[in-house]
Amino acid sequence: MVKSSTKFDQYTLKISIPIIFLSVTTLFLYLNHVQTQYFIDEVFHVPQTLRYCAGNFSQWDPKITTLPGLYLITTVILSPLNLCNTFYMRCVNLIGTFFNLYLAYNIIKQISISHWKERWSDRMKLAVACNIMFFPPLFFWHFLYYTDVVSVNAILLMLLLHLRKRSTVAALVGILSVLIRQTNIIWVAFISIERVFDLLDCKISKSLLREQHRSVDYLKLVCKKIIEEAQRGWESFTKFIIVLCIQLFPYIRVCLLFIAFVVWNKGIVVGDKAAHVATVHIPQLLYFSAFHFCFSWPYTIIYWKDYFQFITKHWMFAICSLIILTVIVHFNTCVHPYILADNRHYVFYFWNKFMGRYKIFKYLLVPIYAFTLFAMLRGINHLRFTTQINYMLMVSIVLVPQLLIEPRYFIIPYVLYRCFITKPRDWQIVAESMTTLIVNSLQFYIFISKVFYWNDQPYPQRISW
Repeated sequence: MVKSSTKFDQYTLKISIPIIFLSVTTLFLYLNHVQTQYFIDEVFHVPQTLRYCAGNFSQWDPKITTLPGLYLITTVILSPLNLCNTFYMRCVNLIGTFFNLYLAYNIIKQISISHWKERWSDRMKLAVACNIMFFPPLFFWHFLYYTDVVSVNAILLMLLLHLRKRSTVAALVGILSVLIRQTNIIWVAFISIERVFDLLDCKISKSLLREQHRSVDYLKLVCKKIIEEAQRGWESFTKFIIVLCIQLFPYIRVCLLFIAFVVWNKGIVVGDKAAHVATVHIPQLLYFSAFHFCFSWPYTIIYWKDYFQFITKHWMFAICSLIILTVIVHFNTCVHPYILADNRHYVFYFWNKFMGRYKIFKYLLVPIYAFTLFAMLRGINHLRFTTQINYMLMVSIVLVPQLLIEPRYFIIPYVLYRCFITKPRDWQIVAESMTTLIVNSLQFYIFISKVFYWNDQPYPQRISW
């Protein structure tokens, strides 16, 4: 029975992968036929890459906010082949999309064996990896020349190398990820912290129960172990710290290089600094939790009973939480000028038709935020306790300083979360796949059919994330 199931999975893989590649490539070609001109930020990305292909590395467009990682990768691939044009630049993201499938599949395979001690069928791993690759806010950019796909490539590759305990190479990929997008330094820090606790795990008793591993008891045991090392004497404790630092040196080097860059650049953003000023925007976490629920609802809706049991049992805490969330929404809801002016993004329409039009609307969402936050946290409570804290901390650092509500900022936090979910049930995979298919169909239909023009732009405008 097992052998027949394995053969069926292998047969499914052999059939499915060529169909996926053919379908995505066909869609890519069609969308490139529809959108032959530059699309929004491509007006900056493509000319800058053309300069690099021509050997001009001294001229820089001041409107570009990210480091030139994408342009360097594209130049290395296309320049020797003399294929530096918009279509082939977009092909880099097509390749990156398939690479995301490969990376997601291997990450799930690695995590399922090393962390959950359970083997998933090849069919299930492929289905989950496909849903990650086809995640609509990420998959949308597969046919355009943007940084999103390649940025996810770098983060997923770094995570896979970390899981395989290849820290030096993972750190090198971390440098590349930062060159593609500066905020990826936060995910380098995430992996670094995970590495610290991986090393500390080896020091803690192997009799640690799974329930302890994912609760605050784990943190207590870690603190106890550190205190024990300190009590052995300064020599022993110093040796313990030095060993940790040696193991972490590849990541420490990346972080030090980034700090040096920030000091030299006088900030994180490379260009257009006036439009990208750091702020404190706590509702970003609420928006992310709602966004997260929209795409992962099959995995989080199952916690509705737990939620109502929790608020019934801890009703005072629930009331206080609702009050705090309401205060945050009231006093800290911020609006970037781009949201009000740029009608090429979904957020523009949501904000102007609902959030901005009806003052009460943002308060009506507070109970929804309360549930989506609970469900999101509940969905990762199987992870090591420090990993749960680490993830939420890094998500906060990524999102809270952002004034602009931009679904693209949610992509990496969502993809990482999706990789860490436990073994799904068949109905959850089917429901997620259907959601992904419907949203992708709608987003490309809107992109193709909804065309309008700006007075100061010669090219047709379309709607995207």
